[in-house]
Amino acid sequence: MGWKKRLMVLMCAAVLVLGPALMSTARADTIEIYQVAENDVLVELPVSAMPAWIGGVLYVPCTVFDPSVTRVSLGVSYGQVRGENGTNLMLYSLSATLTFDLNAGTCTDRSGQQLDMRAVSRNGQIFVPLKSVCSYFGLRYSYIPTNYGTLIRITNGQEWLSNSDFIQYGERGLRDCYNSYMKQLNPSTPEPSTQTTPTPTNTQTTVEEPTRSTLTVYLSVLCSGSGGLDAILDELDSQGARALFLFRPEEMAGQEEQLRRIVGSGHTVGLCASGGTLSEVEEELDTGSALLEQMVRVKPHIVYLETAGQDVTTALEKDGWAVWTPQVDQTGDTRTASTRTNALMSALDSRKVSVRVMLDDGATTADVLSRLIPRMAREDYRVRLPVETLI
Repeated sequence: MGWKKRLMVLMCAAVLVLGPALMSTARADTIEIYQVAENDVLVELPVSAMPAWIGGVLYVPCTVFDPSVTRVSLGVSYGQVRGENGTNLMLYSLSATLTFDLNAGTCTDRSGQQLDMRAVSRNGQIFVPLKSVCSYFGLRYSYIPTNYGTLIRITNGQEWLSNSDFIQYGERGLRDCYNSYMKQLNPSTPEPSTQTTPTPTNTQTTVEEPTRSTLTVYLSVLCSGSGGLDAILDELDSQGARALFLFRPEEMAGQEEQLRRIVGSGHTVGLCASGGTLSEVEEELDTGSALLEQMVRVKPHIVYLETAGQDVTTALEKDGWAVWTPQVDQTGDTRTASTRTNALMSALDSRKVSVRVMLDDGATTADVLSRLIPRMAREDYRVRLPVETLI
């Protein structure tokens, strides 16, 4: 056999031996991760709702238009209505409406005209075509490759961060979400179970303790320039927790970089008003709102009132403000981080359903959070982001 024939035989054998492994590797490497952001907020969707290409068209879950899910209002909402063929999906704004009939595979506008788009059901979720929906409602979207998959960013002109700045400031959130997706898509092989010799059972009847309902904890930080804000943000990022950050209008100067980081990391920004009368508070809110819109293009909806009474609270709520009323307040606490953490856990243990906690931006607060959040996790307490719809 000539050397060329022998070389050909060896190459064929190598393909037969290595081919399956190479194909397996290729399949593992072709998992595509898509993440979603709206304006300056990263939207953490379940893996079942990850955007997907369907028939050559990029689809996103309809929940990206639900502000209660995304924490962002793009000016488009969604709902369900009864139709001739069952329940239809509706996307709507103040001036336009799209109605998707899933069974018929059609889409009509407010005038009844049929449009060339359709919704699909996938993984128990309803998906809509991104490009067509954005074009119809005047939204914009970007398709940005990152180190953590492809970022799909939907904007309505109220965003402040550029795409590159958003990726820079939101890198930790993108990485955490990417790792979560990969862990779900590539679950590790479970360790084999080992059989143990059964121990004799005690015939004495035991009474199970009643289970405690999961407590939801809403964290807030009153920012007064005490020097601990950067460390607090680092700690929250490392723990994967989100919080409400409250600023007095007169203390925002020089904190634009931190405000951008807060917004880019997915936290909520609110205002703190010290005035005692409605006119004083309204003046502070007008000033603070203008500064936030100028600095980070965020329109605040949450306010903490330091001194104003219930009459001011009622008036502001009628104007659409959500008034933050902490139930556990540790601002100005000068005790050690260990003592403060123990005090907070004692206060949380007496609460049911939910509790609103307020800390300051002092030098020890990051240390408190580094102790508090793991202890809350062990007690199955859930840390959730305060948004105006939940206050």
